[in-house]
Amino acid sequence: MARGCVLACLAGVALPVGAMDLKEAWDLLQYQGPIYQSAVHEKEAGQEYRTLGKAPLLPQINATAYDNEVNGTQEQGNIDNDLDYGSYGTALRLRQTVFDKRKMAEYRQGDHRTEYSNAVFDSKRQEAAISLAGRYFNVLLARESIELAKAKLKAFEEQYDLAARSQQLGEGTLTDVDDAIARRDLAQAELIEAEDNLLVARRLLQEYLGVLPESLSSLHEDFHTPPLQPDNLQDWLVRAKVDNPAIRASRYSVSVAEEEAKKARAGHWPTLDFVAGYTYGKSETISTIDQKNRYGSVGLELNIPIYSGGAVSAQSRQAVANRDKAEEDLNASREEVLSGTTREFHGVQSGAARIRALETAVRSSQKSIESSRKGFQAGTRTNVDILNAEEQYYTARRDLFEAKLRYLVSRLRLAASVGSLGDDDIALANGYLTAEREVRP
Repeated sequence: MARGCVLACLAGVALPVGAMDLKEAWDLLQYQGPIYQSAVHEKEAGQEYRTLGKAPLLPQINATAYDNEVNGTQEQGNIDNDLDYGSYGTALRLRQTVFDKRKMAEYRQGDHRTEYSNAVFDSKRQEAAISLAGRYFNVLLARESIELAKAKLKAFEEQYDLAARSQQLGEGTLTDVDDAIARRDLAQAELIEAEDNLLVARRLLQEYLGVLPESLSSLHEDFHTPPLQPDNLQDWLVRAKVDNPAIRASRYSVSVAEEEAKKARAGHWPTLDFVAGYTYGKSETISTIDQKNRYGSVGLELNIPIYSGGAVSAQSRQAVANRDKAEEDLNASREEVLSGTTREFHGVQSGAARIRALETAVRSSQKSIESSRKGFQAGTRTNVDILNAEEQYYTARRDLFEAKLRYLVSRLRLAASVGSLGDDDIALANGYLTAEREVRP
């Protein structure tokens, strides 16, 4: 059913969608997500830089035509002559660059700009995948928070009923009742907040996908955390330096700036063009009748710059400064990526350990509830002890769910830091999802 709904969306059927998993959400995002499509069109525009850079080095051919009617008078002494004649003609011009350092720099610059746009798209594509996963998981977390808040509210209501009956029988105190009421009211407030969070999370996912899913696949109960491959940070840092798309984009940005500096310095160099043309014209005047002109020309045109008011030198200095800025931006981007890679590497490792610890904490908290209830019946524990144990249990369950989602996002971010995040990584994260859960309020 889920895949059928997504296919229906791809075919243009009315929305909202039914069930959806992360892989289907990723496919749909690539098909119609407005932010993703914006990046696609940006890349398409960037592909034209290569053609634009090469165009000035190719032959430039222009054709012109004119058709004029002249009407006037000519005075010669005491004689006035009417001027009434036609003049028309055509001209064809060809210009081919033979030597022009500026245009050669523009040609190389066009290649670098196209590669820059490719790297930027790769970066945005991976950012889109991470952002989608984050928004998808936020919906799951909000849904889980609602379920836990309802369960906690129910448990506290039951504990309130127990405290109230104990007080009526003279076995409990008013303090126990007040504590139970306070915990119940706080649980009610948490439920309201969780429901609000779900509305916001669903809207953010809709904003990204263009559709509003009614249910999403949620997490498996069993959650494996295999070791990273490779399992040492240095290998990941080496890969990030080479393949991270943000670093690659910064490198191409430096190359573009370097060619801009060469282009500016080329203003001091002469240019040489091959020029050819053909002209045909016909006109009539009072002194010429049916005059026709036909001629062609072939030659070389040399242009030697002598002085431009200091503009070329100023442009050169400006371009060099911009190149230096691009190099510093590259250094900053490299450091930022390496810091992010380090953070996500340790995030995956510590995330796995945290999940194991929280799984133990959930089991321990559940046992604590049972012990507290038995102790309450035996008179060794108070109602507050039971409330505290239940609070701890539901907090641990929520923290465990959130830790699992953060672990998956950290793995995606780590893959993105080395430029390898793709469909297989999304499919791997999707493998942690199982039964569908309704996410409507």
